Amino acid sequence: MQVLAKFRLLKGLAAATAVAAIAGLALAATPAQARVFVGVGIGFPGFYYAPPYYYYPPPPPAYYYPPPAYYPPPAYPSAAYPPASYAQPAPTATPRISYTSRPAFYNNAGQQCREYRSTQYVGGRSTDTYGTACRDSSGQWRVAN
Repeated sequence: MQVLAKFRLLKGLAAATAVAAIAGLALAATPAQARVFVGVGIGFPGFYYAPPYYYYPPPPPAYYYPPPAYYPPPAYPSAAYPPASYAQPAPTATPRISYTSRPAFYNNAGQQCREYRSTQYVGGRSTDTYGTACRDSSGQWRVAN
């Protein structure tokens, strides 16, 4: 029986030692740090920063002029300028581009192409130039070369 009592006593001492060791580790001093806060708790409000000295004034009220009691008659417009005349260009006797008698063909892109002839003025003399025009997807003829 005494052995059991001693065993219980040793078991209780071991548990108490373990609890004391854990508490000692938890409460052990930590390395010093450069953070400092000093405060005093008092039961009433202390010093506080006052609000800014100047408050912006409210915007002024929007006043509108009352409508006039009499509207003056409208001013007459000044003398109008004569209408501008438009000089239409003189019609040319021949179109600037005409197609040659060669038949139409299709290029590698699948567009219908034709050969055309145009008259250009080089050095004051008229010269016939030839080229190819192809029809694009919108139906417009575009000069290819």
